Amino acid sequence: MEMYLGAKTLLVAVIGMLVVFLGLVVLIALINVMGKLTGGMGKKEAPKAAPAAAPVAAAPAVASLIKPDAQVRPAKIDDETVAVITAALAATRGEGYPFKIKRIVRVNR
Repeated sequence: MEMYLGAKTLLVAVIGMLVVFLGLVVLIALINVMGKLTGGMGKKEAPKAAPAAAPVAAAPAVASLIKPDAQVRPAKIDDETVAVITAALAATRGEGYPFKIKRIVRVNR
């Protein structure tokens, strides 16, 4: 039984797609098996809580949002520095992402 050229082309295309999808399924299975064998070595642990640092003496509008902890001492950062940090965060996040700065903490590294 002879096949027409169009039928042969269609058969080759279907067989090619089946081989590709079968290969993808095999790869997915291998990746899952390797993940179970390694025990999720790539999973990151949750970061440990950093020691409490001092909040910033902020502008009056922002200062009302700050509720300092008992262990936190206010740092001496002027209003201009708070404005610069706020502007940097706004530029980094982009438009359409509203945020509120509750406190600015100095991190000693």
